[in-house]
Amino acid sequence: MENRALWFRSFGRPVDVLRLETTRLTDRPTGSLRVRLAAAPINPSDLIPITGAYRHRVFPPLVAGYEGLGIVIDADDDHRALIGRRVLPLRGPGTWQQVVDGDPRWAVAVPDDVDDALAARGYINPLAAHLMLKRWPAAGRRVLLTAAGSSCADLLAQWAVAAGAREVVGIYRSETRAPSLRKLGVTPIDLRDAARVTASASRADLVFDAVGGPLGTAILNALRADADFVAYGLLSGEPITAAPRAVSPQRFHLRDMLDATDEQQWQGWFRELWPLLRAATLPAVTSFPMTEWKQALALFDSAGRSSKPLLLME
Repeated sequence: MENRALWFRSFGRPVDVLRLETTRLTDRPTGSLRVRLAAAPINPSDLIPITGAYRHRVFPPLVAGYEGLGIVIDADDDHRALIGRRVLPLRGPGTWQQVVDGDPRWAVAVPDDVDDALAARGYINPLAAHLMLKRWPAAGRRVLLTAAGSSCADLLAQWAVAAGAREVVGIYRSETRAPSLRKLGVTPIDLRDAARVTASASRADLVFDAVGGPLGTAILNALRADADFVAYGLLSGEPITAAPRAVSPQRFHLRDMLDATDEQQWQGWFRELWPLLRAATLPAVTSFPMTEWKQALALFDSAGRSSKPLLLME
C-alpha cells in the first residue's frame, strides 16, 4: 500500500520547497489509528512553519499540514468501533497526505450532521477563536480585530457579537472584505485609514491582533491603560514596538494551550465547538486535487479571495 504526501525537506517559500512524494506504507504502529485522509484546508499556520519562522521547534523533513478530515480504516481492538467513522486526526503527523497513523486520544469524532467541508476546517481557527474568547470574554466590550476577513478573525467577530459585545470593529486590507464584514455585524475599517484606526483603537476595550508590525504597534500605542491587547499572529512578519507606558501585549498561541491539556479537556473543547460551528458563517471552499497543490497555494495567496482552498487527498 502506498501513500502520497506533500513533504518539505528544507525551509523556504512553500511553492518552492513542497514536493508531492509517494512512499510505501509501513505497518500501523500498535496503539494508533490509521486514517485515510479525505480533505485538508490551507491555513497560514500550515505555511508559516515551512518558511523557517519556527525553526527552533520545526525540523524538516516533514509532511505539511495541521488539520484535516479522514475516515478510520484500521485500529486496535480498543478502538475498532471507530473504523468507518469520520474523524479529525489531530496533533500527530502532517495531514497533507493520504494516510495518517495518529494517537486515538487526539482524534476527534465528527458528528453525522456536520458536512465534510466544515469538519475539515474544524480545528485550527475555530479552536483558537473559541479559546481566546473564553480567556478574554467580549460581552459588553468594544472589540477591535485586525486581519478582518480572515478565517480566525471572522469567527472571533461572529462569536463576540453573539456573546453580546458592545461593538465589533474589523480592520481589513482588501476592500472586497467590507460587505461580508457588515453582514456579520462588524464595522469595517480600511487599514490605510490611519485616523479611523487610531480613533477606534482609543475606544477599544479588547483587541485581537493577528498582524503585528506597524498596524499592531499603532493600535497598541493608542489603547487606554485598562484595555486588553491579545497578539495571536504576526502576518506582517514584523514585531510590535510598544511605546513607554503602553498596554502590555498578551500573547496567545494555541500550541501553548495544548501542552497543558489532557484528553478529557481536549475532547470537551470540541463538544463545545460543534454547536458554535453549525451556526457559524464560514467562507465557501474551492477544492483542488492533491496533484494541483500549486494552484491551491496560488488561490490562497490571491488578494481578496472569497473562498478557502481545500486539498482533496484521493
